[in-house]
Amino acid sequence: MKLRDEDNIRAQVDRLGRPSVEQLNREIARQTHKEAYQRLLCSVLGILAVAVAAIIIVTNLWVTVLQIEGASMNPLLQEDEIILMSRDGKFERGDVIAFTHHDRLHVKRAVAIGGDRVEIGPDGTVSVNGEPLREPYIGETHLGNCDIEFPYQVPPETVFVLGDNRPLSVDSRDSGFGTIGREQVIGKLLFRAWPIGRGRNP
Repeated sequence: MKLRDEDNIRAQVDRLGRPSVEQLNREIARQTHKEAYQRLLCSVLGILAVAVAAIIIVTNLWVTVLQIEGASMNPLLQEDEIILMSRDGKFERGDVIAFTHHDRLHVKRAVAIGGDRVEIGPDGTVSVNGEPLREPYIGETHLGNCDIEFPYQVPPETVFVLGDNRPLSVDSRDSGFGTIGREQVIGKLLFRAWPIGRGRNP
């Protein structure tokens, strides 16, 4: 008798158009899933926002992203490659550096610094302070576009730079280009960002 009464009550509720317990459970599950999805989406968007902000801060404070133009640093760096440069201005002889010169941004190799004595032979062999440089990174030795007299004394607080593509590069061998003031140096090459996997990184 009791079961029949409950069935009658359910029938009356259904006739009134009210949701069943099963429908209510499904709706609760749907709302719970929706809220969980929204929380996950907000969390992911928050993480992405923090990551983007961190990238912007790092890029502005510590690194510079550059795209290579020209062939003066072949074979190490090719045209259109994307590289990351430090922005602390610290470098050593032999490092690839970025610097501003004649209102342009350049990437060359720091060969000698203020006070060093540079000599370049007719075959393009470079010596610094009487020591021939080992330069496995260049394609070929070449005197290039050179109109300075040797031995050349690098002025104080400047840097003598050369491109790795010696036959083509315009650099400190050309008196019109000259040496680079240390204050013009942005930083040194960190690594190649793109394309990934093209030979060794600098």
